[in-house]
Amino acid sequence: MDSDTRTRSSGASRAAVGAFALALSLRRAWEWRQVRLSRTGAQRTLDALAAGRAPGVREHRVVCVVPLYVEEELAAETVAFWVSVAEQKLCDQVLLVTTVKEEPRQGGRSTHEVCERELERLGADPERIALLHCQEVTRFRASQLNLAVEHARARFLPEVENSSRLWIGVYNADSRPQHETFAELDERVADDGTTRLFQQLVDYVVPERGRAGSVAVGNAVLQTWWTWSHYVARNRRGRPGGTVWSRTAPYSTFGHGEFARLDFLDHIGLFPDFAYADGLLLGWIARLAGEPIGLLASRDVAEVPRRARDLLTQQTAWLRGLLNFDATARWCREQGVLRLSPLEVRFLRAQHLAIPVGWGLSTVALAASGAAVARRARRGEAAAHDLAVVAALVSYPVTPALVSTAASLRGVPLSRRVRGVLASWPLEGLAFWPALLSHLGRNQRAPAKTPR
Repeated sequence: MDSDTRTRSSGASRAAVGAFALALSLRRAWEWRQVRLSRTGAQRTLDALAAGRAPGVREHRVVCVVPLYVEEELAAETVAFWVSVAEQKLCDQVLLVTTVKEEPRQGGRSTHEVCERELERLGADPERIALLHCQEVTRFRASQLNLAVEHARARFLPEVENSSRLWIGVYNADSRPQHETFAELDERVADDGTTRLFQQLVDYVVPERGRAGSVAVGNAVLQTWWTWSHYVARNRRGRPGGTVWSRTAPYSTFGHGEFARLDFLDHIGLFPDFAYADGLLLGWIARLAGEPIGLLASRDVAEVPRRARDLLTQQTAWLRGLLNFDATARWCREQGVLRLSPLEVRFLRAQHLAIPVGWGLSTVALAASGAAVARRARRGEAAAHDLAVVAALVSYPVTPALVSTAASLRGVPLSRRVRGVLASWPLEGLAFWPALLSHLGRNQRAPAKTPR
């Protein structure tokens, strides 16, 4: 009897693991197809932009805002990049915003001091690029962003006369957007007067400063893969907005490479600060308010953490932010900007919750499935079916490494990309559990700063 029970249990376990491996394989196959479609579509857009009309008189204004906090190691490089953008007049003004809540490290310069020195050394035109110092101390960076918004309003609103003609772009200290970004934004704004929020695509790269481990390579591979395989597809699904399926596509903005029109920011009370991760909150507010989020094919090139510990910190913070959807829905309801029905909000909530939960559980499920196959192998019960299952399980984290979705990773040896994703993928999933504990503890403090 016990033998029959064990046999049935083993058979059920084998079937469950096999079904799980098949589901993972089908998911990766779908993602691979989406990556190809997304890259082809983006390149087609950029080719059309390059062959398009000559730039005319810009009726709107674009101000790029770069909030900086504990960025003294990267600040000089950041200033040099944005001075170049300003000198080429790719946008109308760049605002670098530091904060008084940053305390300089012992014996070192603060981020504000480094920026001041570099702007002076480079002879930057203060009309094209300015340094602001936020005196308001808050939990999050929204106070820095909103200071920049008011500065841009005072400077440019008298020129354009209408808040619908002033755009605020947000970038991180490590953002290096392609120069085509601004020409593409100009064209999209000229062609589409209804979209008030844009998000550009992102290619993630390994920092060239210091020593980066394999985990950084793997994280760059996986993050870029996610952008091309999931974000583009969700944006495409949500763009029309005429059906329940479209209105409940689960996507948002990133907090970098995003452009918001001033009248939209005024409509929602400027950048949100009721919870962590203003980029996610901004996009969710737009989705809940029935606002479309346009997609720019040009890329923001952003860095990934260099070390495993830093990746765990950053990924925990990101997953913690993903768990704030309920807080956003409540805020929209209280502010009177909610435009989705209760059923649509519940459906959207379920999809957004499935993202971090699935991220965390998939790591555990894959490890448990591998352990089940290993136990059968030790008992001498392994068969060809089990070898196929092992191959499918291993291929799930490895497949993105086989496709160099970011140009910067194409020169990285395949073996290093594979080692990288095998190191990075489980860490990204494990980060869900501290994020969940923080969420259950209602902790809305900003996470520790990820070292550069």
